[in-house]
Amino acid sequence: MFTNKHVVVAMLVAPVLAILAWYAVDHLIGEKPHAAKPGEAYLLIAKSNCRYDSGQCDLANGDFEVTLRATRIGDVRMTLELVSKFPLQQSTIGLVESAIERPPLPMDPTAASATRWVGEMSRPGSEESSLRLAVLAEGVTYYAEVPVTFLELEY
Repeated sequence: MFTNKHVVVAMLVAPVLAILAWYAVDHLIGEKPHAAKPGEAYLLIAKSNCRYDSGQCDLANGDFEVTLRATRIGDVRMTLELVSKFPLQQSTIGLVESAIERPPLPMDPTAASATRWVGEMSRPGSEESSLRLAVLAEGVTYYAEVPVTFLELEY
């Protein structure tokens, strides 16, 4: 089988052609990155630390990144801190528990640079709950829905 030079050349060339075809297809029909347009809404993607009780959740879309951190206040309340790389115009957070949506709560900036925001809310009752976040930066809305797993419900 390996004595035929055509078979040997084909075994060497086929993987190279497959990789080149993969890059060519991505280049031709893949989504091209573009700048966020004012008035549009973009989804923030949760990073891996949102999946376990790390105490913080990083969310990103391209260069735009925010970090959520939670601090427990007593048995039923918590403070959420939002840190952004870019100044924000507005930040709102809401809790969804077992298909019951609570009204969203506005967060307040803690620094003049508007990169740190704080909001107080009740702690979720179960790990099936989720947080909904919406932030406004330079006229662009970024939003996310993340599970509350990262909140460290048990202390």
